[in-house]
Amino acid sequence: EHFIAAWESGERKGVFIAEKFKIDVTLSPMPRYDLIKFDHYLFIGVQYSRGCPFTCEFCDIIELYGRVPRTKTNDQILAELQALYDHGYRGHVDFVDDNFIGNKKNLRTLLPRLKAWLEERDYPFEFSTEASINIADDVELLQAMKDANFFAIFVGIESPDPETLVQMKKKQNTRRNIAECIHKIYGYGMFITAGFIVGFDTEKVSMGQAMIDFIEETNIPVCMVGLLYALPGTQLTRRLAKEGRLHKGHDLMKVEQAGDQCTLGCNFDTKRPLRDILVDYKAVLGHVFCPTAYAGRLSRLAVMLDRSDRCRDLPDGDMRKRLGGIDSVHKIMRTLPEVREPFWKTFVEVAKTNPGALRYIVMQMALYLHLGPFSKQVISEIDRRIAELDGMHPVRATESSARPRPVKATGNNNRRNEQV
Repeated sequence: EHFIAAWESGERKGVFIAEKFKIDVTLSPMPRYDLIKFDHYLFIGVQYSRGCPFTCEFCDIIELYGRVPRTKTNDQILAELQALYDHGYRGHVDFVDDNFIGNKKNLRTLLPRLKAWLEERDYPFEFSTEASINIADDVELLQAMKDANFFAIFVGIESPDPETLVQMKKKQNTRRNIAECIHKIYGYGMFITAGFIVGFDTEKVSMGQAMIDFIEETNIPVCMVGLLYALPGTQLTRRLAKEGRLHKGHDLMKVEQAGDQCTLGCNFDTKRPLRDILVDYKAVLGHVFCPTAYAGRLSRLAVMLDRSDRCRDLPDGDMRKRLGGIDSVHKIMRTLPEVREPFWKTFVEVAKTNPGALRYIVMQMALYLHLGPFSKQVISEIDRRIAELDGMHPVRATESSARPRPVKATGNNNRRNEQV
């Protein structure tokens, strides 16, 4: 409103701040899906809700959208999906909500209608989203999401250390065995991608190895691992500023100061030596994106991913039809020769033992085309930062980025995952 008024009066710059948490999402207009060239995209996003009921200290979502999740109506979201369908789209649709299960009461009424809508149209879409780990506590909700053709969920895990989870106010991840929760979700035919963060105040020395062990235990192939970054307007930023630890130039509300959390993280004075944090971070990246370790997690995921009673065939018009088979695997191996042996071994294994999961395994192999090279780029930059701290000249990434050997996953980490 203020922006439009300023524009109409001739202003061409200014700062406009909307009232927080008040927008009625049920009044959101229909997206202009007719403007999208669907063949340019592997998936399309829709939004059902805004807000999250939790209090994670580092998170800016609750600061931007509030802690009382607001949802569109069932008719509204189904009308958006119908518009996508009518414009000819078929395939992967991502619910971009920051916590899809934030308002469980409303969601429980949507999912049965979503299932019926899919059945009437012979399953033109399959869905992914983001949700908190407490989804594993609700078998009815898991079943409803399975019935509504969800195949992937992003979960913010952040750390395997209970003390760190308490300190960051991520209470939904405490008092539970996170690995068991993840494995439970696999049993409903949905795989997990996850976020992890290095650099919290409560971390102990050698946090890197604990995080590596945990990632191996959960069998999560695609892990977004970043350095802790104090985002503008968050509880973390306010606390660090009050403690005098926030770096100059990272003022509380200067969004333009937000940086790359992979290479520029820890924009504050850390409790333990920054060099130790960077070394841990480098170790995690080096292991997680080692082709052998990545392929190993894919293989173990395929053993647990129950796709036995799901439709295997993609709808006509789904771009992924030409991306999930052996030709794609050969392309990946030609592009990155270092993955040839472990990826091919995994592909053959899964094709024999769980063919219903195969295209999801190949999908995550394809993501490695970005993740593998990018991890090397980040490691090189972390090497540079470590060298700066040491007062030395940076060494070449090929000399300093040697990856640790894969660690065999065991069940010995359970005590670490539970809040006592």
